[in-house]
Amino acid sequence: MDENELTKNELNKKRSICVLCTAVLLCITSPLCIKAEPLPFVIQNMIVILAAAVFGGVQTSGAVGLFLLAGIFGLPVFAGGASGIAHISTIRGSFLPGYFVAALVVGFMMKAPAIDEKTPVNKIAPACAAGYAIIYVFPVLKILQGGVQVFVEILPQLRPYLIADIIKCAVTIPLVALLRPIAAKHFSQ
Repeated sequence: MDENELTKNELNKKRSICVLCTAVLLCITSPLCIKAEPLPFVIQNMIVILAAAVFGGVQTSGAVGLFLLAGIFGLPVFAGGASGIAHISTIRGSFLPGYFVAALVVGFMMKAPAIDEKTPVNKIAPACAAGYAIIYVFPVLKILQGGVQVFVEILPQLRPYLIADIIKCAVTIPLVALLRPIAAKHFSQ
C-alpha cells in the first residue's frame, strides 16, 4: 500500500465519520422544535443545508438517508419525536424527502471544498436558497393534491415558516463561509 492510498483511506474514514456525525446530529435535534400548527418549527432543515454546503458532494445526502431510514424503521428522530413510514405521507412528513433532495442539490452546487478555494458568498447564497426552496417542493405537491382551493387556504399559514426559513438561510450563509475552509483542511486530498 503506497502513501497516497493510505491518505485516501484516511480521508474516506474521516468522511464516513462526518456522515455518521451529521446523521446523529439530525437525529438528536428532533426534540428541538417549536410545536405549532399546522407544522412544527424545526432546526433540522438548517442542519441539512449547512452540512451540504460545507461538505459538498454526496456526504450529506448519505447522512440524510441514514436519518430517514432511522425514522422509517421506528426511531423517533423526526420533528417532535415522530417516526414511521406513514409519517412521511403526512403534510408534516412530506418535508423529509426534500431534505434528501436538497442535500444532493446543494452538495453538487457547492462541490467538495478545496484547500485553495475562496468560496464567494455569491456561490453560497444561491445554493443555500435553492436548498431551502427544494425542501418545500414535496409539501406543496402534497397540498396541491387537495386542490388549488386548499392550497390557497393553507398558503397564508405557511408565511411564518417561510419567514423563519429566510432567517435560517441568512444565518446559514455566513456559517458556510466560516466553516467551509475548515472542512477543506480536514476533508481535502
